[in-house]
Amino acid sequence: MDFINETRGVWAVVPDAIWDGTKKFVQRAVIVEGDRIGGVVETSKLGNIPRKELPGCTLIPGLIDAHVHLSRWMLPAFLAAGVTTVRDVGNDLEWVLNQRKVTFQNPQIGPTIFCCGPALDGAVVNWTRISRRHQDGTDIAQSVQNLFDSGVDAIKLYVNLTKEQIASAVSVAHRLKISVLAHLGEVNALDASELGVDEIEHLSGCIHHEHGGVSPYTDPAYLTRCINTFLKNRTTMCPTLVVWDRLSRINDAVFPNDKRLEWVHPTLKTAWTQFPHRFIDPKLRLSRQTSLITMKNALREMWFSGCQIVAGTDTPWPYVIPGFGLHDELALAVDAGVSPPEALRMATLNAAAVLGLEGVAGVITPGAVADLVAVEGDPTEDITDLSNVQWVSHRGESVQREKLVIQRESEFESEPNDAITELILGVARTQILPTSPEILFIGNQ
Repeated sequence: MDFINETRGVWAVVPDAIWDGTKKFVQRAVIVEGDRIGGVVETSKLGNIPRKELPGCTLIPGLIDAHVHLSRWMLPAFLAAGVTTVRDVGNDLEWVLNQRKVTFQNPQIGPTIFCCGPALDGAVVNWTRISRRHQDGTDIAQSVQNLFDSGVDAIKLYVNLTKEQIASAVSVAHRLKISVLAHLGEVNALDASELGVDEIEHLSGCIHHEHGGVSPYTDPAYLTRCINTFLKNRTTMCPTLVVWDRLSRINDAVFPNDKRLEWVHPTLKTAWTQFPHRFIDPKLRLSRQTSLITMKNALREMWFSGCQIVAGTDTPWPYVIPGFGLHDELALAVDAGVSPPEALRMATLNAAAVLGLEGVAGVITPGAVADLVAVEGDPTEDITDLSNVQWVSHRGESVQREKLVIQRESEFESEPNDAITELILGVARTQILPTSPEILFIGNQ
């Protein structure tokens, strides 16, 4: 890859084609002015301004991963994969707020970060370092207010909450004009949507992830009710197919031989090989692989019914490689029957809208932030071309791959000690899987 460092003045990006988030153009160039897109013009009208030529490439908006759990070692991998914005949906509050500031100050070292802080849970807490315990609605209302005052971008609710607690959290959050997303357990998707939850993660409360997806949740009539309720209430779904695919197929030889593992910290790679999901009863593992088909069918039905879908990965569960896992998530959506441009919108236009960045990110248009990705080939025709990242601009700065590699290697020289790494290592070390039927198999995130 030829990553160069353009000036912060006015310059142009000249690819073979541009997909702006909606339509594809040829013989066009993008004008970059500082950290913003100044315009999209015919190539013949560029004049003599400096330009970055990208022959054989399609230029697309910077990608957005709407469901991650960050560690510092992941930051260069996201940019290398063309993911210029991420939303952290459960982490140590002080740590993630600091990282948000760091990458905003220096676009070269990591993506723009949106964050929820810790997940808000009920009387039982599954992950102590990244969750908060709450006994009742008053308790959780205070937490929502405290997180808002701390500066989080959204509120994440977790599996052990009651309907009363969810209603209380949503009421306060919406009064403060901040969105609420939920990984459901005790409460189903119909009730969560009616209570005003803005976004549901993992298809939780919609389908069951055990026994081939067979449960009252997967009755076709129930799925139809969910879809109709989501449409009425404008509830967004973030399906995270890739994490379920990886955990249910964790013994597939292709994953530990993935060349993109060079972007994963060695300590995490070792932990992934020791994950307890590798050793469960084969019948159960095969049943969980069948559940992925149920999830794909549900995703397809939701998408073609008009539900809002955003792409997320649940990085860094086993073999969900930071940044590159989003490429895999979109490929799974295409495999489910979504067209490549529609899948790309899940990680650009749609995700930007959910993050409150409509017209600012996830699109190539005048005034938008200059988050741009050039890929060899055309991912609007073949989604697998998305992995051929040749050049990245983050907020108008050309990302230098050589510096990302240096940053990666520097991080890999020391042991990570953040909350998310501790969580992953803890699961691998204890070899304990959750047993509560309300807790999803996909890592409880």
